[in-house]
Order: sequence, then structure tokens, then C-alpha cells
Amino acid sequence: MKFGIVTPVREGRARFRACAVSVRRAAAFEPGIEALHLVRESDGSPDTVADFAAEAGCDFRREPDAGMYDAVSRGLDEAAAAGCDVLAWLNADEQYLPAALGAARRAFESNRRIGLVFGDYLLLGPDGAPRAARREIPARRFYLRHGVNYLLSCTVFFRREVWEASAKLDPSYRYLADKKFYLGLLGSGVRAALLPEYVGAYAMTGRNASLDGAALAEQTRLRAEAGAFASPLARAAVRGLRVLDKAVHGCYARRTVEADLLAPDGSPLPFRGRLPTRWRWPRV
Repeated sequence: MKFGIVTPVREGRARFRACAVSVRRAAAFEPGIEALHLVRESDGSPDTVADFAAEAGCDFRREPDAGMYDAVSRGLDEAAAAGCDVLAWLNADEQYLPAALGAARRAFESNRRIGLVFGDYLLLGPDGAPRAARREIPARRFYLRHGVNYLLSCTVFFRREVWEASAKLDPSYRYLADKKFYLGLLGSGVRAALLPEYVGAYAMTGRNASLDGAALAEQTRLRAEAGAFASPLARAAVRGLRVLDKAVHGCYARRTVEADLLAPDGSPLPFRGRLPTRWRWPRV
């Protein structure tokens, strides 16, 4: 199975090496997996990751773009044209755990009706050490419409046919195009499956685009577009239902986590220990 993975980069040199190494490592972890890693760096970036990309065997290009999702969309189109069976994007401050691609492949091979898979993830601090282990519940459009996006890019994979048939990533959204994309897929009947294992890691650097205050305005706009409840109390009730759903599924129970992580410079950073499951995201 051939994976096409796109990484958009702008000022991402500090963490990109771990991202690139994680893709190469995940592709080599199990036989029968091939990965095309397309790295698309904005020509407005003050630094470059060209050397790290070459070191990891990436398809690197530095070019103008209209924002992160524009770079991702064009990269996904290229990956689809190259014949990749499964597509994904991995931000420069994210990384895959070694078994990620193998887990996605097994899910897709087990059921042709599955069009998208996603999984659990670790949250990393600025130093690269894990701070929390987030376990999730199946993708439910009702929850996405009224709350946060809990399908993180470091855990999401979808079939090429799903991308080709979709409405793609809306370039008018700078921060929430991914959430709108997933809402559209689920609304069109694409079947999503949850991988009950830790698949990726997301670094909380304090500069993540998802934490930008401008995302608040986009969230209001997307709620209206998706038909979410206008009442804050009604939306809070839905969030409460999701918390209850997660509790029923045991998502808040602490477990010992073993993970072969990578430090920001790409060096091994193995971890074994117990982590909290809760993390306070900004309210949007």
C-alpha cells in the first residue's frame, strides 16, 4: 500500500526533522508499505528545511502558496496523481508513532467500506516530552458540529478516492478548513473508523495555528454554516454529552503508555510512564 503524506512548512525548522524521520520510520516499520512524503515549504518562510527534507528522502519544493491549506490541497492532488492509495497530511510540529501506517493499512484492508481512519494521540510539550495521552471516541458529526475538532491530522488517513470525490479543503478557511473537510466527509456518508491505539503525537508549542485568536471568528462562521445550535447553552450540553460518551468508553482512565517518540532534532526519545488524559484546550 502506498501512502501519500503532505507536510506544509512555514517557520518549521525547529521541529521538522522529527516529523520527516517519523514518516520514514513508520514506512519502514512493517513490510509492504511505501510512503511518498511531499514537503511543501512556503516561499515566505524565513528559514528552510531543504537539508532535512533531502536527508529524509522527501519530495521537497519551496513555492508560493495562499496559506497552509492551499499547500496541503495541492500536495494531496499531487499524491493522488502519483497513484498513492492512502492520503494524509502531517504538520511540521507533528510526528507519527512507528506503527501508524501499518495500523491504517490493516484497517483499510479489513473493510473496503471504510474511507477514513483516525486514532488516539499524545500531546507533547515544547521540549518534546509527552504531557498527556488523549484517547478518543468514534467520529460523530454531531459532536464536531458543536465542539472542537478531535480528528487530529497526525492520526488521520483517508483513501485517495475519498479525496477525489470530496469538496476538498475550503481555502476561505485559514484555521478550520480541516474541520469543515471532515464535516463534509461525514455528511456525505464516508465511513470513518477509530484506531484504538496511539498513532501520532502533536507538539503544543504555544504557537500552533489552531490556538490563534482569529480561529474564533472562523469557528462562529463554521458553526452557522454547519447548522450548529446558536445557543451557547445548547452547545455546552452537546459538549457534555461528548464528555459522557468518552467516560463510558473509558477514555479518561489513566494507562501506562509506551512510545518510541522523537525529540525535535529527530533523535530517539523513548517514553514509558503514566500520563494524564485531560488537556485544557482553548474554548472555541
